[in-house]
Amino acid sequence: MIYWIVARTLIAGLIIMYLQILLVQKFSIAGVMPNLFLGWLAFEVGRKPLNMLIPIIFILGICYDLTMPAMLGMQTIIFILLTVGIDEFRRPLEKDSYITTGITIGLACLVYSLYVFIVYGIHSGFSLLLFVYFWGMFFYNLITAALMTAFLILLSHLRLDFRHG
Repeated sequence: MIYWIVARTLIAGLIIMYLQILLVQKFSIAGVMPNLFLGWLAFEVGRKPLNMLIPIIFILGICYDLTMPAMLGMQTIIFILLTVGIDEFRRPLEKDSYITTGITIGLACLVYSLYVFIVYGIHSGFSLLLFVYFWGMFFYNLITAALMTAFLILLSHLRLDFRHG
């Protein structure tokens, strides 16, 4: 049973990575690309055990980092930190609450945007353009992560019925 959960989670992560690499580039606004993994992480952390999820996220982060060799390891580090942070944040709160999920998405997008802001600021220098890029990335990721999480919640409530009659 646990093997099917691991396989299903890995396949879902690979689909998200495929969409992130091939489809999201078409939705770039002023150089800001949303990250679909943020919504997927907010959805999966509340439903899967952390000791099963971290190796899967590590593998997916490495695979995603291989598409961007200039910043190798950046996405893997932030995905693992976000996974642990989301789990620690959600632990004392109600698991299936939409308010908790919304706050979790907002905090994940804020931490991700701050991390990218600091890394790019150290790499190329802090500027007003980078500050505007930070806020654009935060709000764009917030919207897409909320939509992704809502879609995944809707998809998780669907049941297939193969009865004939």
